[in-house]
Amino acid sequence: MRARHLRALLSCDAVSLELPLLVDGSRRPSPAMSEHLETCLGCQAELAGYRHLLRVLRSLRDENVRVPAPPFGEDGWRILHECLEARSRSLARWRLAGVALAVAAVGGGAVLARATRQSRLLAGLGAL
Repeated sequence: MRARHLRALLSCDAVSLELPLLVDGSRRPSPAMSEHLETCLGCQAELAGYRHLLRVLRSLRDENVRVPAPPFGEDGWRILHECLEARSRSLARWRLAGVALAVAAVGGGAVLARATRQSRLLAGLGAL
């Protein structure tokens, strides 16, 4: 009955937050957490998963892992840099063209609206 009482004090969410710390040795389990882990199969499985992950990570550290060389040498990096700069200049030109087009459209609309108002005004004067 005591185990049920202590287990009720800790939720699986609370235990789950502490499991990585238990596995790497940063924290020791409290009595309530130990009893929770003795009775909760879900938390036991999660703890086993963390332990397995830690073993895999440690085995990777112990192996000689070769990092592949970049796919191209110094000339390749220079060419890539030049291509990116050219693309950036091209985008700047398109942005400038878009702004110019927007200004022309707004200006054309203003001229058209003014011409329409003037023609209405002249038509109204002609009716007099």
